[in-house]
Amino acid sequence: MRTLFVQIFLCFWLAFILWSLIQFMLPKVMTTGPFAGHRGYLREDRQQMLGQTLDLYGRVAPALFEQQGKSGLDPINAGTPGELRTFLFSVDGNTLLTGSDPHKLLREAAMTAAQGGQIQFFIRRDVSVVAKAVTGPSGAGYIAAVEMADLPAWEKTDRWARLSRIYTARFLVMLIIGGVICYVLAWYLTRPIRLLRATAQCLASGDLTARAGLRKKDAKGEMADLGHDLDRMAERIEALVEAQKRLLRDISHELRSPLARLNVALGLVRKVETPAAVVHLNRIENEAERLNELIGQLLTLTIMESGSEVLEKENFDLAAMIGEVVADASFEAEDCGRYVRVGATEPLCASGNRELLRRAVENVVRNAVRYTKEGSSVEIELLKLPEQNMEYAVILVRDHGPGVPEAALTELFRPFYRVAEARDRQSGGTGIGLAIAERALNLHSGMITARNVAGGGLIVEIRVPLV
Repeated sequence: MRTLFVQIFLCFWLAFILWSLIQFMLPKVMTTGPFAGHRGYLREDRQQMLGQTLDLYGRVAPALFEQQGKSGLDPINAGTPGELRTFLFSVDGNTLLTGSDPHKLLREAAMTAAQGGQIQFFIRRDVSVVAKAVTGPSGAGYIAAVEMADLPAWEKTDRWARLSRIYTARFLVMLIIGGVICYVLAWYLTRPIRLLRATAQCLASGDLTARAGLRKKDAKGEMADLGHDLDRMAERIEALVEAQKRLLRDISHELRSPLARLNVALGLVRKVETPAAVVHLNRIENEAERLNELIGQLLTLTIMESGSEVLEKENFDLAAMIGEVVADASFEAEDCGRYVRVGATEPLCASGNRELLRRAVENVVRNAVRYTKEGSSVEIELLKLPEQNMEYAVILVRDHGPGVPEAALTELFRPFYRVAEARDRQSGGTGIGLAIAERALNLHSGMITARNVAGGGLIVEIRVPLV
């Protein structure tokens, strides 16, 4: 079975085998491969250079020595390159030059040439020598010898430059080919993981219909099993969420009928009420109104989350819409000793469902009125913000309440969420208003966020794309 474990094991095993082969073949390549060939070429070139120099020197040096003595050889020795030295020996091995100290290996080659009469060539790591017996014009015998301490600088530079170019090109080709192979292998091995990650991100963003859908060509073994498990988990979550939405929708519809009958009964009782029952009847009426509002919000939230509501878009003035929201909120706030004030506004035009956005802004403003301190005001501003080649209308709603803990700021827009310290059931909130506002803005490609203010209170920021 081609599991992920086996694939990783085979990849490491193949890499180990290749590395072992390289380690095994490297000494062979160094001794019999291209490097050995280059060393052979170098030896042949050095022998040729020394042989040509020796041949020319062996014809000229004895004649000059017999005609001018040792001083006649000085111009020849002075004109040779720094790495190349020429010597003339007598047949008994004594050098006929002044001020020169030949290498020990050169003396050995000269003595061997004097005894055997053949050309003697020796090469070592630091020196190369060649010597042969020659005859002067007078018939006297001599030993001509040439010593090369190292390669000439120009030849050494040229050869290493060529070697560098050749092996640099080979290394680059191997590097590119190896990189392509490794990239393809890594892409193949991690493709199922990328598919699973993309699916998980879609699920986390709220798209419960996302599925990995790993096929046989995408993954095998554990990765395929993991993909199928993730798909089954997503199907189960989607079914549970849909069941929850359906339950809320059905309960909301079913509660409307007894609530309507309760209001009718309450109206009949009002006709024969006694002074002692007024307080209790008012309490029943308030609770019925709250229940009716909660049912309406539940239905709205369920419709928004199901995506079944078709938005009827129109262009409208945001400033005028905010004016209507402020007028309604001010009427409710004055009864509680609070105020709603509008700061800076601009005539901005947005496109979307005007009623849905108005209800979203109204929920935020009413929530701020509910929690701001008595005697304080809720401040509203409307600004234009250019960002990433787009323009947004920014609506800022600030209250002067106790604020919320930093860890709860991202949870405020979750249905039925309340902060125990400040925003609990005693304040009258149901925990659905801000959730409806977030869903409405998502339908309009907008966003809503909240942050605390240093001096106390909370700022809710609403962004809506402009036309």
